[in-house]
Amino acid sequence: MLRMFSLLLLLILTLVLPPHLNAQVDEKEKAEKELAKRQELEKKTLGLLDEVIGAAWSLKLSENRSYVLTKAADLMWPHDEKRARNLYWEALNSLNLPNNRTPDATVAKDSSANDSAKPSPTKTPTKEQVQALNQYYATLQRRREFLHKVAQRDPQLALDMLHASRPPLPRLIAGTVRPVDETDLEQEIAYEAVARDPKHALQIARESLAKGLSLQIMNLLFQLNQKDQDAGTELAGDIIAKLNTENFDKSGYASMAAMQLLESSRTGGSFLVGTPSPGSSFKPLKLDDEQKQNLVDMIVNAALSVTDRGNILQNIRFVMPDIEQYAPDQAAKLKARLAELNRTLDRNQREGNPYDSMFETATPEDMVRAADKLGDDQRNAFYREAVTRAVMRGRSDEFREFINNQIRDDARKKTVLDSLDAEQIYHALNAGNSEELQKLLPLISAREQRAMAMAELAILLEKKGEHDDAVKLLDDARAIVKVDLANTKESNALLAVMLGYSLVAPPKAFAMIEPIIDRTNEDVSNLLLLDKLVKSGAIKNGEILMNQPQIPLDYAMLQYSPGVVALGKADFDRTRALADRFQRNELRIVARLLLAQAILREAEAAANQSRR
Repeated sequence: MLRMFSLLLLLILTLVLPPHLNAQVDEKEKAEKELAKRQELEKKTLGLLDEVIGAAWSLKLSENRSYVLTKAADLMWPHDEKRARNLYWEALNSLNLPNNRTPDATVAKDSSANDSAKPSPTKTPTKEQVQALNQYYATLQRRREFLHKVAQRDPQLALDMLHASRPPLPRLIAGTVRPVDETDLEQEIAYEAVARDPKHALQIARESLAKGLSLQIMNLLFQLNQKDQDAGTELAGDIIAKLNTENFDKSGYASMAAMQLLESSRTGGSFLVGTPSPGSSFKPLKLDDEQKQNLVDMIVNAALSVTDRGNILQNIRFVMPDIEQYAPDQAAKLKARLAELNRTLDRNQREGNPYDSMFETATPEDMVRAADKLGDDQRNAFYREAVTRAVMRGRSDEFREFINNQIRDDARKKTVLDSLDAEQIYHALNAGNSEELQKLLPLISAREQRAMAMAELAILLEKKGEHDDAVKLLDDARAIVKVDLANTKESNALLAVMLGYSLVAPPKAFAMIEPIIDRTNEDVSNLLLLDKLVKSGAIKNGEILMNQPQIPLDYAMLQYSPGVVALGKADFDRTRALADRFQRNELRIVARLLLAQAILREAEAAANQSRR
């Protein structure tokens, strides 16, 4: 059903193409008209958003209603916060989550009432129990995604909703599976609060930390420290106090947290995964000598006494300078233990990856030669790094020749050459180098990638005043792009050409859009009929699911949102008419929503910028 997903994404994104405005006005008149246009456009867009909110209740699927209401609440927030809050609650209610304010009591009650239904630890769960558990975790995931979106506007509101909507375990498995610990989720919400209110984020983090140490708390600490170093220092002190109560023999994260705290209080040196790199611009934690001594003592005691010391000892080299300073009498003993551990490891474990250093010193050619000896993942990483280095060092042509001569496997050679094409295109576009793009075109073997490069080059030529050449280039690109979409590459190529036409020759862009919408309406109808026989997962109860991985609307809008804004500014009513051209109710609603989203978010960003 990949073709169905491509069609659905395309029909939504056909709204994104901006017309080219040729009218020239003097600056004063332009400023006066611009203010009036912005006010009128915002009024019309908020009116459209009202219609979208009303239309949400015509959707059959609760998840679709929640998706639309959540988006609408986010867009409404800068204009009417009270109404936006109500919309968030309506979106939460639309998820149809079971309400369980006291999960422990409910689970206990359910477990006692269902002893006969509890599966034995050695018995295979029934089909009904597996379905119930899968539904439980799916509900938790939908709720988690929703709360993250609310937290971006108001973390406290997200916490209130979290506490008001804990789903209980299904009765069939209550008492056999523990409810999910939501400490991580609370700390994720606190993470959202950092940028807006560090003191509030600190309060949330402390309340969550009281329930237990988690992976999220360290990420939150580093983020908070960058925003408010005093607040970061306070939270670090709380974490150290929590570590003093932890059993390092049972805790899988305590030793790592202690090491990260020590490292993040330095301005240089090696860093464990998850902490800021020493070359980056960051504020170190302000820990006093007593706190550092405390952390070193914890780490040393764990390394010398914990039953499974392998993980601690392997990472202890990162904090050895601190140990040598605060526990010099123990440093030699730890080094001996580390040497003892190394003798038990095989050669690769003991020496580490012998190719790691190549990322610092090797030439692109050296990396390609070394890649032949690696597994697929490492090989592809080396290829990508080699390509990037060749382009950044201005050695693309000789590296291309080297690839053609050195790599014998045709599939690998194509992968590297396609990567080189993409990197060169990206580099040329960033530099606005139309001459470089023109030189690249004959070298690009992939048809879709060549069409996209031609469209980008046409936009650059138009900006330089070479209109006729830009139009001809787009016409040539259009000739090699298929309208019969088969995959994402085809979709992206067609969209790139349409976007190019919209900036260079708007009539041709609109001539492409309307028949594609009409054709897609027909194709979607056929595919919906087919879905009754071959279930794709895109349809539920006869309605297209709006929020699904195969149709990444939010991601796509990041790329095309400026086009939506330009189109709406030029002719809002005509743009809306394009949205209303879709026959399916849910697609009309989401198309209107995306139009409102693009315009209102651009207006909010401009307002935020003016206040800085």
